[in-house]
Amino acid sequence: MKKMFSLYRKVFTMNRMGSSLRQAYGSYPIPLVIHRLLELSQEYTAKGFDMSWIGFRMTGSYAPYSITPPDLIPFAETGGGGIHFGFLTDFGKVKNLESAAIVCVTPTNDPPIRLIARNMAEFLDLVVSVPHAEHLESWWACTDEEMKRQEEAQFEAESPVPITQTRKEIFERLRSEFGAKPRAVLPYLREVLRERESSCSLLTLDGLGVMDEDAPSERFDFDASRAETKRELSRMRTYLSNASSTAAKLAFIRDANYWYVLDRDQPSPVFKLLRETMLSLDLQDEAARLFDIDL
Repeated sequence: MKKMFSLYRKVFTMNRMGSSLRQAYGSYPIPLVIHRLLELSQEYTAKGFDMSWIGFRMTGSYAPYSITPPDLIPFAETGGGGIHFGFLTDFGKVKNLESAAIVCVTPTNDPPIRLIARNMAEFLDLVVSVPHAEHLESWWACTDEEMKRQEEAQFEAESPVPITQTRKEIFERLRSEFGAKPRAVLPYLREVLRERESSCSLLTLDGLGVMDEDAPSERFDFDASRAETKRELSRMRTYLSNASSTAAKLAFIRDANYWYVLDRDQPSPVFKLLRETMLSLDLQDEAARLFDIDL
């Protein structure tokens, strides 16, 4: 019976998830929590509304922005401004996605990459702790508890009663079926960021850093004008050739993806160099996300 139910979940997920997103998972199995969240999302869709009412709409296809890290697997979006949440694999170092850090990508804001939670379970705690998941993005840098409370009260006051009731129902389902529990959001966000910064051996422009105990302090200094001239490409190749560790190359990948606006439809020299570098490090999943998945 358990095997049959597992097969049902797999088939259900395949039907709800486009091939591009399935490909984005690469060598990782789709976590059970994603199967369960997709089922919950479908249940509410069948009732005539969906979980976007709490700013937590399950992603059905892989549609990254140029700023989306190549080691991020999106699973949900808020429904506004291209904001999406995903599992950070740390270039394949994470063995189980349910223990992967959760990152928010907010393409039109600064900074566009924001570490949100230690793992999926704690991310769901945050979701039930705010009226709308998009607040996790807007309050990420906030340290003023009073301002947060005022904005939260205003949001609730301006929400129609039926929507407020539905949100409460969804939150209750997340609490009862997923074990989500309310957290003090602002202190948690600051704590998680401090932990990440202290555990990174090499910081990067996107704020995520590289998790490698043997990483050196070296980083490539990108041209301020974002030039992709022959001279600049030669300088990049020389750096990569002389890099003393894999960590230094991973930092280069993070920084280049963040520093340049890379268009897969018109691949620039830096874009091509990134592919070459990823494949040289056997980062097959990351290369596929950035270059090969048919969007």
